Amino acid sequence: MARIKTAIIGCGKNANELHTPILLRHPEFEVVGTYDIVFDRAEKLAKVFYLNGHKNCKAYNTREELLASDVEYCLVLTNSHMHTEVAAACLRAGKNVLITKPWAKDSKDAAFIIEEAKKAKAKFGVHLMPFLPQNWGTDLAAVKEYMRNGEIGEVYEIRRRAATFGKRYDWQIWKDQAGGYLNNWGPHLLGQLLAAVDEPIVKVCAEKKQVIMDGDCEDTFIANMKTQSGIILNCEHCIMVDKLPHWIVQGSKGTIFITDGTIDVHKISYPGPIDPTAYRSKTNDDNTTGPLPGAYNGDRYAIYTHIADVIRGKCEYLVPLTFTRNLTTVCDAIHKSADTDEIVRISPEEWNRPL
Repeated sequence: MARIKTAIIGCGKNANELHTPILLRHPEFEVVGTYDIVFDRAEKLAKVFYLNGHKNCKAYNTREELLASDVEYCLVLTNSHMHTEVAAACLRAGKNVLITKPWAKDSKDAAFIIEEAKKAKAKFGVHLMPFLPQNWGTDLAAVKEYMRNGEIGEVYEIRRRAATFGKRYDWQIWKDQAGGYLNNWGPHLLGQLLAAVDEPIVKVCAEKKQVIMDGDCEDTFIANMKTQSGIILNCEHCIMVDKLPHWIVQGSKGTIFITDGTIDVHKISYPGPIDPTAYRSKTNDDNTTGPLPGAYNGDRYAIYTHIADVIRGKCEYLVPLTFTRNLTTVCDAIHKSADTDEIVRISPEEWNRPL
């Protein structure tokens, strides 16, 4: 079977460090084109592929020239404010599209690109695929399994966070580039939370703050949310700390801590007899700690195999457009709550609207 002819649009850090290593060794894909507004970047990346067996790869001077070629699949890895514009152009040209996060700046952008995707699917049979690799992560899989099997009881609160001491100096610090850590990290963290609970968010209270970065965007955000059934969700990106658990999942019978590739499970029971005069009851902690199997942030090679199956019509994409639209709705609510100092409520009509 012929390899899928692939093009990369946006040849910066994301393309070079996260996608190129997989594409160089995956047998389903042949990279035949690169494009960047800085031609030198596109030319350098095209040379990498050419020297590693992708002999038909070349850098294109214009996006229009690339889209007029026989490319079948485009990776949109541009700066965030250009994502929907570039993805729409690819869809109109009849190309399958992988769009990195954030797939849309806001709900207006999301509605626009969904409409373009519907037209392209009907006309060409192609797919728009928002890229959320953490939704394949073994951390999320473990959380979902513990929630299903009830080992820590009824889950009532989930906290998901990322933290760093590091500063950035690139375009991610500017609002006019759709930068900021809510747009940058929010889709990963919130996407995992939404996948874990699989129910509507009804209330959001959030804060954003610029602590150490230059530019005009937040480097810290914290969002407290409530789901339809009453589960409390907490999502946070922190600056000037690097040792916090990435997950805390609290249930009526125990708590799970996950950091990097390690899971720490505490199953709590209460030995009798009850002493009503005691300040607190005695507890037994059945504690297990160990490594999570597989790829913590998602197996990129396996994701690309899945993408090839989607393009070849063998299955549906794991992250549907309804999911990412709901994710954008939550991101909008977080921005609004932080910007207006209000609690934002999400109505049933705003959630899972038909495509």
